[in-house]
Amino acid sequence: MENFRLSRENLIGHASMMNYLQKNIAEQKFPHAVIFSGAEGIGKRLAAEICAAALLCDNQLDGEPCGTCENCRLVAAGNHPDFYVVAAEATKTTRNIKIGQIRAMQSEAALRPINSARRVMIIDGAELMNTAAANCLLKTIEEPPSQTIFILLTANRSSLLMTIRSRCMTVNFDKLTAGQIRDALISRGVEISEAERLSVVADGSFGRALTLKDSGGIQLREEALDTLEKISRGQFNVENIFGKGAQIAEWSRDKFADFLIHMQKILRDICFAEIMEPFNPDLVPRLREIKIPERKISAAIEIGVEYHRRLKSNANLRLLAEAYLFELKKIFE
Repeated sequence: MENFRLSRENLIGHASMMNYLQKNIAEQKFPHAVIFSGAEGIGKRLAAEICAAALLCDNQLDGEPCGTCENCRLVAAGNHPDFYVVAAEATKTTRNIKIGQIRAMQSEAALRPINSARRVMIIDGAELMNTAAANCLLKTIEEPPSQTIFILLTANRSSLLMTIRSRCMTVNFDKLTAGQIRDALISRGVEISEAERLSVVADGSFGRALTLKDSGGIQLREEALDTLEKISRGQFNVENIFGKGAQIAEWSRDKFADFLIHMQKILRDICFAEIMEPFNPDLVPRLREIKIPERKISAAIEIGVEYHRRLKSNANLRLLAEAYLFELKKIFE
């Protein structure tokens, strides 16, 4: 399978889970509907595509795709007539999967396989289905076409309808270790020092590590820490808040969401780094210099959760950022 994209060699971690899934494929016991549950960017999509390739492969061996047959090549290229992917569509404020997408998938699922003995449907971001789409999918899973397999990928299994969860086998994908992420980054040419920093803040997600690398995520963490240090020491005045708000107004909503996540993790580390494994072990010496009472940290974390929720609305980004910073300033006064 040299240079075959959908080979296990390209999947970081999850060895025992893939062994289990491929054993089911080899024994023809793969369920008609399965949920791959786990954090964003940990490899669920690639794992699902590897399973799809194996399920459609002409020459699969022990549940692994051969990587050379026509079916394997078509799945890898995204052109297989019996392989279908539903992904969330982005709007100005959010991403979701609409009922029209599920109905289109249902039409495909009802067709007889063309190249293979079965069809495989992947729903990427299944938790993003709106209510109508989820109910529509439920009808198909309740009475599935005999030749069709559904793989639902989700970062938030609890957001799926209970009736959908009860009709699917769930496979839980654990977060990657910092060491796995570091080694994978180094193998892709990232400098060792940068790979070590990224692996610490990636929260078990290789995809997140890559995003942070490309978007300057380490610098964003530094901005969050610098902001928190200044606010906690009373060095962040109204003019500073308006200036920071103007800067954040130029960001994407996702970048501000990452900024809030960094703030939350830093606050938790300040409070619990001595008794729990810190999110940012490389920052611990610096965090020890920040003196904030535990009750104020708890209040600040609650505010962060609230503003992360508000980000999903149509609220103006600059006004949100300024309001958040004013709330923090008030808490730390």
